[in-house]
Amino acid sequence: MKLLALGATGRTGRWVLEYALGAGHDVVALARTPEKILARSPKLSVVRGTPESDNDVLLAIRGCEAVMSTLDNSRTSDLPWARPTSPPMLMTRSIGNALAAMRRIGARRIVVLSALGAGDSFALAPAVVRLLIRWTNLGIGYDDHEAQEALLRESGLDWTCVRAAILTNRQSRGSVVVSYDGRPKPALTIGRAEVARFMVEILDQPAFFGKTPVISERLINLLPPSSVRP
Repeated sequence: MKLLALGATGRTGRWVLEYALGAGHDVVALARTPEKILARSPKLSVVRGTPESDNDVLLAIRGCEAVMSTLDNSRTSDLPWARPTSPPMLMTRSIGNALAAMRRIGARRIVVLSALGAGDSFALAPAVVRLLIRWTNLGIGYDDHEAQEALLRESGLDWTCVRAAILTNRQSRGSVVVSYDGRPKPALTIGRAEVARFMVEILDQPAFFGKTPVISERLINLLPPSSVRP
């Protein structure tokens, strides 16, 4: 499958490139700064541009069958009170451009990274996360997550919003838990590499179309990662 990757220079997007290329997919990465993409493969093409530009997205998506987005709202640091540095509603505008381009070329599949606490998963988020969403700049990103999810629901396309628990940079030391409506109860965190692996694995699985799975990671060293199930 040939896919367009948005957010490929980010901390999760870099893992998406690795796993997508490793799985044999052809990937077009749309990046403002292509020099930040370190992956090298004959199956990888890099297009300079921004997902906020409908023309850039339309140029990059030609020949693609799917879109995968790990875009997020950046701040000056990971601290929840840190000043936002991304343009307002970056994800929503970018996904809107992607959906319009998909309709134009006839592509249907899109997988988007969202977050535990967005939409109807708010009550499932840890209490401290709920407080931070309400009272810090973290809420700016969550507003954007919810708006992009709304666009996907209304799109009529084969979408999946992957609502990840708190993201970490650690290597996997447990098993991935896929939750719906709080069952099973999500764990607190998940590694970015495992999120990327999950997103790539469900790319061609219709059981995940139109779904908002919450994914987290149980840190049980003796258990292997679970197989991906809807």
